[in-house]
Amino acid sequence: MRILLCNPESKDEILNILKGLDEEYEILFPQEQLKDFDILYVKWKNLPLRKKEEEVLSVVDENVIGLFFETIKNYREKVVVTDLDDLKLALSEIERTGDVSLQTRRFLFLKALAHFMNFQSRILKDLSDLFFIKRWEAFVLERVEEEGSEAIVKQLSQKIPEEKSLDISLVVHFLRYLPHGSCILVKDRTVVYASSKGDLPNVSGGVLGYRGTFSEEKNYDFVVAEDFGEDTEGIRLNELDTFEEGMVLLGTAGVLREPVPTDSFTEALSMHPAFDCCAVTKDGYLVAHLIELNRKSIFEKLEHLDLSETSVAFNFPVEESLRNHLKEKGAERISWIDSRRIWRRC
Repeated sequence: MRILLCNPESKDEILNILKGLDEEYEILFPQEQLKDFDILYVKWKNLPLRKKEEEVLSVVDENVIGLFFETIKNYREKVVVTDLDDLKLALSEIERTGDVSLQTRRFLFLKALAHFMNFQSRILKDLSDLFFIKRWEAFVLERVEEEGSEAIVKQLSQKIPEEKSLDISLVVHFLRYLPHGSCILVKDRTVVYASSKGDLPNVSGGVLGYRGTFSEEKNYDFVVAEDFGEDTEGIRLNELDTFEEGMVLLGTAGVLREPVPTDSFTEALSMHPAFDCCAVTKDGYLVAHLIELNRKSIFEKLEHLDLSETSVAFNFPVEESLRNHLKEKGAERISWIDSRRIWRRC
């Protein structure tokens, strides 16, 4: 599997992701003038703060743009990714099935195209300001906003900060399946706390999800709840019926892995929308939330945990020998989703 990397500064991060994966991967660069690649990684450059003509135009790389359009035109054979999370998503499917599914290819293709349109519209805006020519600016930017993620945010009762969009999307996903009265805290796309009793984490920051009426003092960056008490702000869950589908433009993969509804607190926490995941709970509190591209890494991390009197849930099939081993380590209850997308328990 060959990855064509248009951003050399990302090489070390990508090499770190590739460590421990079963497939063999080769990293290529555009200057090698190779068209035989499987994945194109392209992250559009940040526009300069100083808005001089030559500085704005310097971010336009015709070679990269050509590679980009060649890839999306042939998306059934090649995959385009625009950030590390997209790359992890593609690699997780390759590791699991040997290829990237057609639906995921379409998702990544559309997301990449939306990002490219946004990038180009910002160039148009900067140049229009410099040249004092405003004839096309409003049309292009209005069109991108109507169809893109910014319009979805504007429909809500409270503005969502873009830097928290992925965390909010994950919270929304888990809240749909967690039992009433539960709460969850996500920081930097990681579930760091969860309680089936609704006990709030004694920390500041992060995105809190609350399955009930939230009326506490707000110590978090953002709150999603079923309802709110007086003088408390946040987004109500019923406002977000189509939020996950719209948030694909901001990176969520909630529509890519079909969830299997459950009444179990632990099982709900294991249903990550994109990656293989394991949740460990004890007495109604989260002990560990493990997400890996390689399932072996999940079991390696479980070896270092005290599983006495815990519940353990996986969003993928687990062999009987591994289940027996977890029982020997003290796990009281083990759940997993089998190949027919049915919850199994022992």
